[in-house]
Amino acid sequence: MDGKLASDFGLMKYVNELRQYDHAFLTAEGATYFSKPFGFTARTYVAHANPKAPKGLTLDNGAASAEGIDAVDLAQQICRHVGIKYDEKFGRGSQLRSCCDALESWCNKP
Repeated sequence: MDGKLASDFGLMKYVNELRQYDHAFLTAEGATYFSKPFGFTARTYVAHANPKAPKGLTLDNGAASAEGIDAVDLAQQICRHVGIKYDEKFGRGSQLRSCCDALESWCNKP
C-alpha cells in the first residue's frame, strides 16, 4: 500500500485517533482496531500492573495484569509494517508523536 492508497482507505482517522493515546496501554482489541486497517494484526503482550512505581502501569479495572500494548509500541509496529521511517525520540509521548507524524506524511503523500 502506498501513500495515495493510504489516503483512499481513510487511514488518517486511525492515525489521528492513535495520536490521542499518549502514555496509554491499549487492550488487545484496541491493538486490532488500530492495526487491521493497515493490513496486519499487532503483536500484544501481557503487562503487569505496577501502580506504585513512578510511571508504572495502572489498570483502571484493578486487575493485576492485562493483554495489550503501549500506544507507542503499536505506532512503531504500524510504521515498520508499512515500511516508513520515523525519528527516534527519548520520551514515550514524543516517540508516539514522531511515529504519528511519519504516518501522517505517508498517508498524505501524493
